[in-house]
Amino acid sequence: MGAGRGTGVTHLAVWAANYLTSVKREKTAVLEWNDHGDFMRIGSFCEKNLNAGVPYEILNVDYYPQAGAGELADCLNGDYQYIIMDYGEITKQRFLDCSRCDKKVIVGSLSEWQAEAFLEIIKEGQQRDKSWQHVLVFGSEETRKELEKRFRISVRRVPASMDAFVVTHIGIRFFTELLQD
Repeated sequence: MGAGRGTGVTHLAVWAANYLTSVKREKTAVLEWNDHGDFMRIGSFCEKNLNAGVPYEILNVDYYPQAGAGELADCLNGDYQYIIMDYGEITKQRFLDCSRCDKKVIVGSLSEWQAEAFLEIIKEGQQRDKSWQHVLVFGSEETRKELEKRFRISVRRVPASMDAFVVTHIGIRFFTELLQD
């Protein structure tokens, strides 16, 4: 889930799914739990037959465009080892939905036009349990360290990834840490 629009939530979700499928060899589904339509665009680009809620496969990962409760139930009752939810930017309802997940990741940016939203989420998060993780896509290393010190939280930097369908050694290291039990 992202602290604002355009922080890289979909990229991270797709990249994580490819890590889980290609490196960990786990059957993985990614559900688009927002109305952005990005999964329809991904499928269209890859020349897949597309319908909202109907999955398509890319590199052994199942993608569910504009998924709802029915698709989630099917996935939970299916043979997936991992189900990744792409919530898009934080809303009150998406926050509540995400709080039920085993792993909860908030993607933020410290770019001048996005920093306020990320800082607000961190401030509100002081009452949250420690299962929430924060990752950062843009911003200075000094500011990241200051956030960790000031709010006593871990803020991991997402390594550069030009292609969410390619998992490099840096990506493997990042996801191994992020998704550890």
